[in-house]
Amino acid sequence: MLTDHRHQEILSRLHGMGRVGVADVAFFLKVSEETIRRDLKVLEERGLLRRIHGGAVPPWLDRERPLQERAKVNTREKRRVAMLAEALVLDGMSIFIDTGTTTLALARRLTGCNLTVTTNSLDVALHFGGGMARVNLTPGTLRGNDNALVGYETVAYARRYFFDIAFMGIAACDLDHGWMDYEEHESVLRRTLKGQSRRAVLLADSRKFGCQANLCTFPLGEALSIVTDKLPPPPFQDVFARHDIEIIHS
Repeated sequence: MLTDHRHQEILSRLHGMGRVGVADVAFFLKVSEETIRRDLKVLEERGLLRRIHGGAVPPWLDRERPLQERAKVNTREKRRVAMLAEALVLDGMSIFIDTGTTTLALARRLTGCNLTVTTNSLDVALHFGGGMARVNLTPGTLRGNDNALVGYETVAYARRYFFDIAFMGIAACDLDHGWMDYEEHESVLRRTLKGQSRRAVLLADSRKFGCQANLCTFPLGEALSIVTDKLPPPPFQDVFARHDIEIIHS
């Protein structure tokens, strides 16, 4: 059975029953349990389900996994996105780098550059510590699952400055609901950063396309630069082409 067909069957059973078991699905689809475990891993990485012992349940749309867990997923794609984004940075720029595993991968590539870096991520700030960059850390309330500073003070601080480039992560990209995030704090900050920068750049590995979170940050037609490891699926390409949106990819 073709992989895409298996995935469709798994998701159909999940949506109908609220839960799927590895053994049951393997028997129904006449494949090995190991094959189904691999399928569930892929679908979880795409944000379409959440694995549990012996099977899977629907994803949480209102919360994001801790950064330490997300850092282990799609690492090759994230490194590729970071490498492509690095080419946008010129010596002496003032940039904002927000929180996320892909933005952190970018920070690791820029530690030897002469830049002014503003961030709301403790991890990003620490990666620049002791290097050539001047680092400004926003105020805010510490969010424990990803060491990010969030809240009203974070947004107010960002509104005081203007940046050459704002590099932003994003949780998901849905054809109907646009670019999506899990928390209002993050969504508001990213909309603010777009207005406070000459160039707003979303770093989104290709597996973000076709996934959902729980709130819309930007519509798909918003004027943004998108850095991704490969071209998005054709329906997304069509929307971006209609709005003349820049897509930077391998």
